[in-house]
Amino acid sequence: MKIVDVFKADLKESTDSMGLESQPVVEINKSNIAGGYATTVALAGAKSLKQAPIKIAEVIKAHLDKKDYYETVEIVKPGFINVTFKPEFLSQVLVNIDDEKENYGQNPVKDYIYNVEEVSANPTGWLHIGHARNAVFGDSLTRILKKDGYPTQTEYYTNDAGNQINILAVTVFVHYLNLLGIKAEKPEGAYAGDAYNDVAQKFIDEYGDKFKDVKFNDKQILDEEVHQLFRVRATRHFLKIIKTQLADLDVHIGHYSSEQEMYDKHEIEKLIALYEEKGALFQKEGATWLRTTDFGDDKDRVLIKSDGSYTYIVPDLATHHIRVQRTNADKYINIWGGDHHGYIPRLRAGLALLGNDREILDIETVQMVRLIKDGQEYKMSKRKGTAVWLIDILEMVGKDSLRYMLASKSPSSHMDLDLDLIQQKNSSNPVYYAQYATARANSVLRQAKNKSLEPLWSQTSLLNQPRELALLATLDNFSEVIHSASKNRAPQLVTDYIQQLAKQFHSYYADAQIIDDTNPALSQARLGLVAATLQVLTNAFDLIGVSPKEKM
Repeated sequence: MKIVDVFKADLKESTDSMGLESQPVVEINKSNIAGGYATTVALAGAKSLKQAPIKIAEVIKAHLDKKDYYETVEIVKPGFINVTFKPEFLSQVLVNIDDEKENYGQNPVKDYIYNVEEVSANPTGWLHIGHARNAVFGDSLTRILKKDGYPTQTEYYTNDAGNQINILAVTVFVHYLNLLGIKAEKPEGAYAGDAYNDVAQKFIDEYGDKFKDVKFNDKQILDEEVHQLFRVRATRHFLKIIKTQLADLDVHIGHYSSEQEMYDKHEIEKLIALYEEKGALFQKEGATWLRTTDFGDDKDRVLIKSDGSYTYIVPDLATHHIRVQRTNADKYINIWGGDHHGYIPRLRAGLALLGNDREILDIETVQMVRLIKDGQEYKMSKRKGTAVWLIDILEMVGKDSLRYMLASKSPSSHMDLDLDLIQQKNSSNPVYYAQYATARANSVLRQAKNKSLEPLWSQTSLLNQPRELALLATLDNFSEVIHSASKNRAPQLVTDYIQQLAKQFHSYYADAQIIDDTNPALSQARLGLVAATLQVLTNAFDLIGVSPKEKM
């Protein structure tokens, strides 16, 4: 059992005896007490019990004092309770980590399934840094939810229909003509950059100049068969690239859905018929409206315009309905850009009108990333175009640095990503600082192995110094951090934890003689602490898709 759970159980036992129903909240390292834990349960229970917090705290203290594993139990006005555990008891965390290894931190499996749409970039070009932030947040959240015990499914909605795909077809066609030596100007609104030469060359390789006399405008290639060919092949080309670039970022999606396939299977018509059957539609001014105000939207929404065309919400409602029918999740989460915030109520209302719980869908909005280089905003791409592509950033800083930094800030805040900072090899770079802790731990363990010293993975009273006790408490708290990051959908809590643990370890390394040839028993105990720290850092890194280092 985790040390923090022992404290919680003892607190609950005490509060239950007073008739106070509570789930005690526990924190570690309050008031700079090494290895200390603290609770505000006495303050929280004062109103219910109609007693002064200090009186409640005194009852709890008397209960805790009967346990032989507490070193100190202290009350601080107006009712805080601080405790420390005896070193031998606190070092049980080493046994727990050795028993569970890569599974350490895993919380109990829950009967509640999440389905996360991690990223949804149009297959009209390469991924850029904004897509990367969505993908890293979504993938890290998925890993954290799984570690917190939630079965989790992953999705990617492919916008492979609509006007943006028509523009893609025209863009590639212009590149095709230019590669044939036929001068053609891109229409206004066409996509910029060199990304379209590769796919255009594939058309030349397969079809030669077969389409050289076909005309085009800003919306389509003026031969329907050729237009559809360029649409399908270009979309397929960029979706394949997107999948490869996501894999390079260590993001792997379980299910890809297609907007075009939805149209091909007449899912839109089926959805409209279903709304009609449920009495959720009405006619007004020649248009067909959906009664979204019935479920909290600020106004009803048009589904079919007076000219017979669909509004943009219709395919979104259809794909979400299909997603709910296809899966068995209890909660659906979309990772979308920050400009979609106002879209949430109408989508929830549309799903509720189909008989779903109005809270079945959450949308996590992710703000933009501004790249900084040489102290200025960085907008250049060696591959040209209108954005800095993910492939450029990966080549510049690497997957680990990019993922760590993108996960380290709340998605709801705008982010400045300093490309110079994350390439520095010193403690000012949080990625280097964190990974160096794993390299340093591995170095210590290699040195010990050369001296035939193995880590001690059992309880011991030898780990009794303040830095050792603080490390043990932080290691014990790992699963609590995971639960908090899962509950708040906040991967940055994991990177905060990594920085805290790395800082404690670096300080311990500088302060303690870990390998002492004159004291093998103490050396082995300290090596156990080093090995445990390395294991927990490795597990925490995995939650954000970052690798530990053997050497640096």
